[in-house]
Amino acid sequence: MPKSGDKKLYLIGIDSAPLWLLEEFKNAKGMEGIRRIMSEGKVVEMESTMPPMTGPAWPSIYTGLGPGGHGVPDFFYMKKDYTPDVAFFDSENVRPFWERLASRGTRCLLITPAQITRLSSNPNIDMMSGFPLRSKTNNDEIQTLMQRYKFDGEPDIENEMKGGKMSIGEGSRRYVESIAARSKIAKHMIEKNDYGFVYVCFTETDRMQHSTLNNPKYRDYLLPIYSEISKFVGYVIERAEKEGAQVLIVSDHGGQPIRQKFLVNSMLIKEGFVALKDSISSDIKKEKKAGGVSLRYMLREKLLTTRLRRVYDKMPYAMKKVVFNLSASLFSKASHEEYVHIHLYDMDMEKTKAFAAISNLVVGTIWINDSRFSKGIVSKAEKGKVIRHLVSSLNKVKAPDGKKLFAKVEPTDKYYKGTKMFITPDLFLETREGYTIDVKYFSLKSDFMRPELFKSGDHTRFGIYGALNGKVKDKMQVTDVAPQILAYFGA
Repeated sequence: MPKSGDKKLYLIGIDSAPLWLLEEFKNAKGMEGIRRIMSEGKVVEMESTMPPMTGPAWPSIYTGLGPGGHGVPDFFYMKKDYTPDVAFFDSENVRPFWERLASRGTRCLLITPAQITRLSSNPNIDMMSGFPLRSKTNNDEIQTLMQRYKFDGEPDIENEMKGGKMSIGEGSRRYVESIAARSKIAKHMIEKNDYGFVYVCFTETDRMQHSTLNNPKYRDYLLPIYSEISKFVGYVIERAEKEGAQVLIVSDHGGQPIRQKFLVNSMLIKEGFVALKDSISSDIKKEKKAGGVSLRYMLREKLLTTRLRRVYDKMPYAMKKVVFNLSASLFSKASHEEYVHIHLYDMDMEKTKAFAAISNLVVGTIWINDSRFSKGIVSKAEKGKVIRHLVSSLNKVKAPDGKKLFAKVEPTDKYYKGTKMFITPDLFLETREGYTIDVKYFSLKSDFMRPELFKSGDHTRFGIYGALNGKVKDKMQVTDVAPQILAYFGA
């Protein structure tokens, strides 16, 4: 246990906090804590991972490694047979920085660190696991506090809001209650124990921003959430001043309002990179003559867009593969509507050269269908030509305003650095401000569509990094955080 006077550090994580939004909110009532860090310390934009999202970015903050090093490229990774599977960060295989601190004798408190689902066995670490799974703890006292404050993890209420069973305003209030309960647990543990390192993480901001940033009333829904976090930040600052501690604030990526979605697989189908199965192609050609949506299409969308999807995600991989193949054989049928859902099993992989999958945000990912896959048809000699053709086609895409859509289209080689931990995508494509990418839809009429309510806000590649009582470089990347914290403690 560290002695009084040893170095101490408080780290506050806020998922998807963009600097522009903090600047807008900082002078509002209840934002005193965050305002103090911004005015008395320094806060800069911090570059996230590619793609910029919770899944890979938080592990990069924790380890100083990119996705190719820590093994989490997204919330999912691609299997050889074209089925995506859930990607979890293995904190035993690649240790986060606090394990190194604890092994040197620093006592640590971790409250809902995003993407950490495995509890530490180190006796110097008291923790409650975080998003995306239900919280659990390795400490009896934290368990008692969780029961007292009725907290078992951040509320999983997105489907209720999507289905209209809960208003966005009520969702915002539920998130505020979640933050308040977690803050009480953290305060209790901080005041009772002498921790050298404390990390408390909040991800409610990200999920509320996805459905509100394009809403004229976004302040009404988001400001209460940020204010509740700011109250805890203010408490931490007061503690830090008495202890001579440093306070850091980080986000894994940023957020922005979205005007339009680009249907990348729709474009790849029309350009001949993706070949659809005959049953789907036939239905699409007949769509103008049809009178409604096919029964098979309705069944499969019911399966993939309801709570049954959560059951599917939790299945063992072998069972998931059976269900995936069964769905492909039973439900491979198109809708006779303007926008058709396209799934990986709708693609004829024996004729497909390249396809987009998994990443469904401002940075998209495209895979070349080569020998890494079970039905790969692109040879090693041909791959470079296919990539050049893709880059040329994507760079010609114009947004509805007539301007070039993509800010960046580039190969991923230098980013993943030859990792063997997962099958890597071959291309990143990053949209410019106000647009995002969708891999799920096809349309004969347009490769753009208005975003659904819960896609009206999306990520940006730049989050925040800030410090009170510490130095901050003008340019930061998520992989810089762990080395800086270790250096602070002399590790």
